[in-house]
Amino acid sequence: MRGGLVKEIFGMALDSIRTNKLRSSLTILGIVIGVLTIVGMVSVIEGLNASFAKQLESMGSNLLFVYRFEPGVHFGRMPAELRKRKPIAFDDAEAIERSCPSVAAVTSEVQYFRFLPPTRAKYLANEIENPQVYGANHRYLQIYEEHTIDTGRFFTETENLNKREVCVVGAGVVDALFPKQEPLNKTITLEGKKLLVIGTLTRIGKFMGQERDNRIVIPTGTFRKFFPGEDDVTLIVKLRSGASLPRAMDEVTNVMRLRRKVKANEKNNFGVFTQDTIAGLYTQLTGAAFLVMIIISSIGLVVGGIGVMNIMLVSVKERTREIGLRKAIGARRAEIRNQFLYEAIVLTLSGGIVGIICGILLSLLIKSLSGLPISVNALSIIAALAVSTSVGLFFGIYPASQAAKLDPVKALHYE
Repeated sequence: MRGGLVKEIFGMALDSIRTNKLRSSLTILGIVIGVLTIVGMVSVIEGLNASFAKQLESMGSNLLFVYRFEPGVHFGRMPAELRKRKPIAFDDAEAIERSCPSVAAVTSEVQYFRFLPPTRAKYLANEIENPQVYGANHRYLQIYEEHTIDTGRFFTETENLNKREVCVVGAGVVDALFPKQEPLNKTITLEGKKLLVIGTLTRIGKFMGQERDNRIVIPTGTFRKFFPGEDDVTLIVKLRSGASLPRAMDEVTNVMRLRRKVKANEKNNFGVFTQDTIAGLYTQLTGAAFLVMIIISSIGLVVGGIGVMNIMLVSVKERTREIGLRKAIGARRAEIRNQFLYEAIVLTLSGGIVGIICGILLSLLIKSLSGLPISVNALSIIAALAVSTSVGLFFGIYPASQAAKLDPVKALHYE
């Protein structure tokens, strides 16, 4: 088909849409919703994935995690065997570090959290609600490469063993409790217990909209003294440079089996897993969200496509005399078919463009309201345009074929 004819047909399609603005707008509403969902949700999911990958990477490389459950077992009803599992012991960290040649350092980590009433830390008249309170050993900074000391120092192994009432605080805690003064060597109150601030951590920012600088890190010995009922311990194991990951996992597993008295014919009553395992589990979760998004957007696109087909059939009916006149002066069947097919494509493509703009605006709104990371993916925009065009092509074929089949004599006499 000549370029001039194609341009003429597209021009006629646009004129038809402009003539029926309200009808066209209502017709493409389903397309707009479907494309908006695709672009908006993909932007959120891509942003979360990138942020999560960055978060894992920032923790450091060559890490193993030891926990009483394997990743993912919390989903669904937990079997009795899992519910009865005893927590990982604080002392397991020292045993692994001492007995495993592939291991460079291990920290035991446990968090104290209380929702009602909320946890509070205070200094004089200043207060912070629900700080992230962690118990960790002196290896903490060797494990978390993203955390570095800003001022002061971290606590020592001796302070940990002797249950010294000291702490290291994040930049958010400093902002809340010490807005206009130096925090070092000041005593804060955490749940009525006194802690001396000996160091502050550099600011690391938010993750998935959640503040990560509102943390208070205290020695595990002190943590056990202050909060004796909190024992949901995770061990984070850093491997030596060049160490084999499978070999390290075997060494850690063997030590834990011995310490937890697991018999040779019994399964592990704990989990040993890597950063890749956590990333894979996270990908499964976002994949499920992506599937839901596809279903929702598909419904919108199908509804929009049916609307396009319906409006095109009405348009064919309304323009029967026009079709007969065009055929009478020499328009071929293919040209009539393409006129209505292109009109359907322009209609859905317009809906796709509006949906993309709305999807990007929705993503920015979500980011501003929730602080979630957003990544507008060019591939998702291209895919949205391709899908909206395909919907117009698919649902426009039947009305266009009906128009092309009209008998010119009967069409000219149509009232």
